[in-house]
Amino acid sequence: MSDLLSIGRSGVVAYRAALAAVGENVANSETEGYSRRTVTIKESNLSSSSSYQYKSQTYFGGANVGSVDRIANDYKASYVRLSISEDARASTKATWLSTAEGALNDTDVGLGVKMSTVFTSVEGLTADVDSNPNRQTVIAAVTEAAQQFNATAKALKDTSDGINTAALTSVASLNDSLTALAQINMGLRRASPGSAASAQLLDRRDAVLNDVSKIIGVDVRFEADGRASVAITGNSSVKLIDADRTDTAYLGVVQSTDGRISLVASGALLGAQVPVSPQSGSIAALADVASTVADRRQKLDTIATSFATTINNWNRNGIDQNGAPGADLLTLGTGGAATIVAATQDTTKVAAQSLAGVRNGNALELKNTRNSTGPEAQWALLVSTHAQTVSSANAQATAASSQKDGALLGLDEVTGVDLDVEAAQLLRFQQAYGGSAKIIQVARETLQEILNLFS
Repeated sequence: MSDLLSIGRSGVVAYRAALAAVGENVANSETEGYSRRTVTIKESNLSSSSSYQYKSQTYFGGANVGSVDRIANDYKASYVRLSISEDARASTKATWLSTAEGALNDTDVGLGVKMSTVFTSVEGLTADVDSNPNRQTVIAAVTEAAQQFNATAKALKDTSDGINTAALTSVASLNDSLTALAQINMGLRRASPGSAASAQLLDRRDAVLNDVSKIIGVDVRFEADGRASVAITGNSSVKLIDADRTDTAYLGVVQSTDGRISLVASGALLGAQVPVSPQSGSIAALADVASTVADRRQKLDTIATSFATTINNWNRNGIDQNGAPGADLLTLGTGGAATIVAATQDTTKVAAQSLAGVRNGNALELKNTRNSTGPEAQWALLVSTHAQTVSSANAQATAASSQKDGALLGLDEVTGVDLDVEAAQLLRFQQAYGGSAKIIQVARETLQEILNLFS
C-alpha cells in the first residue's frame, strides 16, 4: 500500500514540475532571450535488495523529474551574435556619419553658399566701386564666411567629441558585461546540469553574450557545463573571458588630438596591454567613423587655408579706396578653420582698383579664381564625397538590420514559445497530474477499507 502511495506521490511531484515549466514558458513567451523549457520525466525503478552489488529484482516505483531541459541551438545562436554585431556596426556608422553630414551643413546658410556670396558680392562691387553699401556687403560676406568656417569646424569637433564619448560609454558597458559573464561562468560551474537554475543561468549567459556582441564581435567557445570562453573576432589571441578563470580582460579607449580613437585590451588575463582592432560591433564603427570625421576636419582646414589665401592674394593685387596697396581681409591662425577671422571691418580696405589704375580692375579679377581647384570646388567635392559615404552606410544598415531580423526569427523558431503547443502540453500534464492524484485517492480508500475490516 505504501508503494501505491509512493507511486502516486511521485507522479504528482513530477507532473507538478512539468506544469510549472509550462507556466514559465507561457509567462515568458514575449520575453526576449528566453529559451523554452521542457521537463524530462523518467521511470523510477526500485529494488527488492538492499545490496548495491546485487539486485534480486526491480519493480516500478513511480516517476521522477530527470532534468529541466532548455531548448537551444548553438549554431543559430552564433549566427544571431554575428548578425547583432554587424547590425550594430552598420547602424552606428550610419548614425554618426549622418551627424557629421549635418555638421558640414551644405544648406542655403551653409559654408558653400557663404563662400559663393563673397565672390558674388565682389562682382556686385564692380558696378560701383565707390558705393559704401556695396563695400559693406563685401566685408559682411567675408565676415560671415569666416564665421561659418568657425561654426562648421566646431560642429565637426563636437561630432568627434560625441563619438569619443559614445566609445567610452560602450567600452564601460562592455567591461561590465564581461564581469557579469565571468560571474555567470562561476554560477554554471556550481549549478547542477539539467536543473532549473542552470537553465536560467544559460539564458542570462546568452543575453550577456548578445550585449557583448553588440559592442564588439566575438568568437565564443562553450564548455560541457555551458561556461563560455570569449575572444575578439579576428584577434583570437586577445581572449576577453577564459571559462576556467574568474578574471577578465578590460578594454580602454585612446583618443588622439585630431579625434581618432584606438582600442587597447589589458588585464591579468592578457598579461600586457594589447592593441585591438575590432572588425564588427558598435565600437568598430565608432573607431571607423572617428577616422572619417578626422579626415573631414583636415579637409575643412585645407579649404579654409585655400579660401583665405585666394581672398588675401586677390586683395593684395589691388589698390584700396585710400590709394594704399591692398592688405589681407582674412586672418588664419594655426587652428585652421576654427581660427579664421575677418582681418578688418573697414570698407575702404577692399582693393577694387587694379595696380594699372582701373577703378574696378581688381574686382573683375576675382571671378577668375573660381575654378575646379578653388575653395568652392573643394567644398563641393568634400560634401558630395561624404554624401555618398552616408548613402552607402544607410544601405548597409538596412541590409544588416534585415539580416539580424532573419537570424532572430530563425532562432525563435527553435527556442521560442508556441502558445498552442504549450496549451496542448498543459492539458496533457493536467490529466497526468489528475491521474497521479487519483492513485493516491485509491490508495487511501483501499487502506481505509482494510482498516474497517479490523474495526
